[in-house]
Amino acid sequence: MKKAYFFIIILFISAAWRACFAAEDKEAQQEVQNFSFVQYQDKGAEKWKLSGRTAQVEDAKVNIEEISLLSFGTAQALKLKAREGSFNKEDSVVHLENNVVAAATDGTTLSTDYLDWNAETRNAVTDANVNIKRADLDVSGKGAVCNLEEKTAELKEDINVSISSPGMDGIGGSDGASRTTITCKGPLELNYKKNRATFYNAVKVEDKKGSILADRMDVYFSPDSRRVRWVIAKGNVRIINGENITYSEKAIYLVEQGRVILPDRPKLIIKNDNQ
Repeated sequence: MKKAYFFIIILFISAAWRACFAAEDKEAQQEVQNFSFVQYQDKGAEKWKLSGRTAQVEDAKVNIEEISLLSFGTAQALKLKAREGSFNKEDSVVHLENNVVAAATDGTTLSTDYLDWNAETRNAVTDANVNIKRADLDVSGKGAVCNLEEKTAELKEDINVSISSPGMDGIGGSDGASRTTITCKGPLELNYKKNRATFYNAVKVEDKKGSILADRMDVYFSPDSRRVRWVIAKGNVRIINGENITYSEKAIYLVEQGRVILPDRPKLIIKNDNQ
């Protein structure tokens, strides 16, 4: 009886070990080294490619380390990378987090803590802090919807833009080189194809010569030099030059000429030092 009991125990232990190793083998089969996934267009060309150092498959979700995504658009290619992320096969959404960087072939880069990229719409969405850079433009804000292939972006709030334009004239006069800063509560709409940026709510443009404040501003860039060509300010416009303030409902700032046009009966307040 004791021998039979001992034999049953041995069989039980053996079965448990086999089950344990079987579970480990199953889990190991779900982990892929040097993961790669490619979606093709109708004509056979690559549409986008997803890769990573390792990947763990959980039903419709694939968790990926050292994730990299390359999208082949009609206008330009886009590369996104992060230390980790996931791909949901059901809704074709790639989630990236931890040191996320997106780079387009025209030199535009976007960095943030995390974002979701939709393979169908090719939109990148995040509610984290975002920084967008190109040679002449540095944009930061919180929350964004971007399509780098279409060269459009909308930043939701807390907008800060720094524009570097060598040879750009400053507000109120000529300046050999200038940096213009634009801030607003948001949102900010960027459209690189139309060479336009639209700022909303408590907008302030400032450079070495003065500042312009308004409810809304449309900033237009030169398609060739990417310099600011003109700024159209609307709603509660205030132009501050030293201690002098001009009030108007609309102002057109011709940057290259260093001249401001006020089409609607402006009110000018000049401080007299003798008074």
